[in-house]
Amino acid sequence: MSDDLRKIGVGERILGFFVVRKIEQRVKEGQHYLSLEVGNSSGRINGTYWGDDAQELYKMLSQGSVVKIMGEGMEYGGKSWLSIQKIRLAEPNEVEIEQLLPKGRYSSDVLWKQVEKYINLLEDEWLKKLATSIFSDSEFRDKFLTYPAAKLWHGAYLGGLAEHTLRVTAVCKRVSEFYSPCRHDLLICGALLHDIGKVDELSIAGFFDYSVKGRLLGHTVLGVMRVVESASRIDGFPDELLDEVVHMILSHHGDAERGAAIRPMTIEAIILHHADLLDSQAAGVEHIIEKELPKGKQFSKYISLLNRFIYLDGYRNDTDE
Repeated sequence: MSDDLRKIGVGERILGFFVVRKIEQRVKEGQHYLSLEVGNSSGRINGTYWGDDAQELYKMLSQGSVVKIMGEGMEYGGKSWLSIQKIRLAEPNEVEIEQLLPKGRYSSDVLWKQVEKYINLLEDEWLKKLATSIFSDSEFRDKFLTYPAAKLWHGAYLGGLAEHTLRVTAVCKRVSEFYSPCRHDLLICGALLHDIGKVDELSIAGFFDYSVKGRLLGHTVLGVMRVVESASRIDGFPDELLDEVVHMILSHHGDAERGAAIRPMTIEAIILHHADLLDSQAAGVEHIIEKELPKGKQFSKYISLLNRFIYLDGYRNDTDE
């Protein structure tokens, strides 16, 4: 038996610890049952539990509860789901919550060294002071290095925010070399700071979700608030330079339809927007390929965020057969 949801098939037995993401109590033909969505570091899946103690369990379980489950893989409507035979609350210290969250490729130390490298490249004294001020906050830095880049789509794993930021910064640095008007320090600083609001927008409580503040304000506004507050503590920070950094954060989604407060109006903001879009889409497709390839299908399921299917056969090795 395994707890790897990526490999679950019809009749496959599952045993392991999971986090309850959603839970509802339902009734069918007079019998109470539980409809759940559970997840661990390998993914998430819907499941049902028909045990006689369903009503009692419903009172004990809630979103974020850590449970131990034994069940069997099933399929309905072309989708995998879990028929749960046994479920119980995990005992205290029986499992660490971090074990149930997907993890990135790199340690926090490795990610931080790369962030430091880019900060040290900054020659503009004001931008260097701003970036240094923000990242010298140890609580913020720890969250930045461990938080996901998104709830579900791209970089939805521990360390995903830092990985996404570093890839975007690397793309910006390379592209900036082709355009002579580009102010390299402004672009690199903006790239490093464009998503810092996500440490306040997202929360980690057994799974990734939005905080109340995140839902109300969003990460661009939260990021601007942090930048403005940090700049206010730097005596003499130029107002116009601050406006340009803020503009990059507010416009990095490109258009209002994508969540931008304003469209990019500088070459640095335009480059940042496209670098951010490139990485979010490419990383999202990478995740889809890794998730869907083991299923042996020629195309992925329909990806509503991209309005298309993803072709899979070209990524298949002979060993995948």
